[in-house]
Amino acid sequence: MLVEGFRTTTARALLSAGMLVALATSRASAVTLKVDDDGVQCPASAYTTIEAAVAAAAPGDKIKVCPGTYTPPGTIAVLKSLKIKGKAPKAKTCNTLAPLDPTVDSIVEAPTSTGVAGIGFDVFADGVTIQGLVITHAGEAAIRTDPAYSGFTLKKVVLVENANGLYLHSNGAAPSFVKSSCFRRNTLAGIRTRYGLANATIKKNVFSETQQAAAIILDQELPATNANVVVSRNQSQGDSTFAVVLGTTASVLSKNTVDSTIGTAIFVGGNNANLEISGNTVTNAGTRGIRFNTAAFGGNASTGVLVSKNTIDKAGKHGIVIDSGAGETTLTASAIDGNVVTNSGQGGDGDGIRVEDPTASGANAGNTIQSNTISGSFNHDCHDDTSGSGTAGTGNTWVGDTAATQNVANLCKPGPANGVAEGSPSGAFLE
Repeated sequence: MLVEGFRTTTARALLSAGMLVALATSRASAVTLKVDDDGVQCPASAYTTIEAAVAAAAPGDKIKVCPGTYTPPGTIAVLKSLKIKGKAPKAKTCNTLAPLDPTVDSIVEAPTSTGVAGIGFDVFADGVTIQGLVITHAGEAAIRTDPAYSGFTLKKVVLVENANGLYLHSNGAAPSFVKSSCFRRNTLAGIRTRYGLANATIKKNVFSETQQAAAIILDQELPATNANVVVSRNQSQGDSTFAVVLGTTASVLSKNTVDSTIGTAIFVGGNNANLEISGNTVTNAGTRGIRFNTAAFGGNASTGVLVSKNTIDKAGKHGIVIDSGAGETTLTASAIDGNVVTNSGQGGDGDGIRVEDPTASGANAGNTIQSNTISGSFNHDCHDDTSGSGTAGTGNTWVGDTAATQNVANLCKPGPANGVAEGSPSGAFLE
């Protein structure tokens, strides 16, 4: 599985990273400090390096980074509320990003070291904004935000060819935003959280060709959790996996567009509660469209999950699957409702919606699977290995699902070959 192995890339030592900081004298009002590496684009600039401007700035100041190439000698630590703004290509060009041009782009060549020394910007303050910078070649992460702070805004940044794009953390005291940014060809992850993220929105970003782990990883280092996180309206093209979701509470993945992942599009691990996965469009997933699994990373079964009105087409294996190791429960007390799942099993094996219980131990029971439209699966449109007092002797309640094939008689109701229920308009669940 492509998401395995990413945990070892980061250590707790990130929380005690060395800092390049200078104390600034407070001013009566905010000012703008200009930075230009060669004095061509902004001849009147007082600074030639970003780190010098950060050191001289007072809380609330703005730093304008003019086009050029900046190569700081180490991590730039931001210890005060600042707005750092440059110029970068638009996120919508992320899939076909043109060669970077220092005459028009503000390019930061981050430290290439691994571990703590390989962070581009390390943020240790509330209310920091980083906008319009291109950050590339970081050996650890282009940007890291510390979990003791909040109110971060990362907007219109281009994080390209780093080990990781963004290590995102927040205590949630104020909302944080990552929006309208490009994450391209980062080796391990586009965005990753590990030590706690709360009250954060990740929206309208473009992710492209993440090579190993996933475009977005909502990870957890216990006892930290990810609470009230919204991942919405992002685009993913050719990533290894779009999202890995662990340890979330009251969080949402909605209206994302995911195409041609190498592995699973949305991977849901353990310890999630009241998670909503809704309105996403997944096409050409290499293996699975949406997968629930606790075996890979451990943790307890997810509960109270709603998987609603997603469209999943041409998954390499299963469209939506709840799978388990021996005796494990992955998902319970949850609902899979109103999804359209078509043409699963493009690799020659797979089901539309599949619930596993490999040891008949009662795992993955107590869920409601209803009003889904499933068709064109290589094996079965509807498949449930559980046993119990639910529908057709399974441990789950299946009601109003339309399908052509099933592994248990009377699990789903028959529909036309295209899987659209009689009397239901095509695309009824695409809203």
